[in-house]
Amino acid sequence: MVTATVTQVTREQVVEALEDVHDAHVPVSLRSMGMLADVEVEGDRVVVSMCIPCMACPAISFLTDQVRARVLAIDGVAAVDVEPGLHLSWDRDSVDTRTRELMRANGIQL
Repeated sequence: MVTATVTQVTREQVVEALEDVHDAHVPVSLRSMGMLADVEVEGDRVVVSMCIPCMACPAISFLTDQVRARVLAIDGVAAVDVEPGLHLSWDRDSVDTRTRELMRANGIQL
C-alpha cells in the first residue's frame, strides 16, 4: 500500500512566497506597500485578497497573475483565488516605514 504525504500549507508560507511579487511601480513587495490585505488557507486551497490603490491600475491583471503563479508554486497548494480587493480602501499609512523611507530617498511622494 502506498500512502501519499500531504504537505500542510500555512499562511506564513504564502506570505513569505509573496515577498517575491513586487508592486508595479516600486520594487518592493505587495505586503510592504500595504497591498496584501489577507491570506486564507483552507487545506490545499488559498485565497489571497489584495488592496489595489488605484481602481484604474493597468497592472491589476499582471499582479493577480504573479500572485497566482507564486502561490501555486508552493508545494501542497492545489488552487488559489486572487481577489484584487478594489472594494477595499488602501491608505498611505499602510506602507511600511522602510518602504516609505526608500520612496522618499528616491523622490517618490506618497
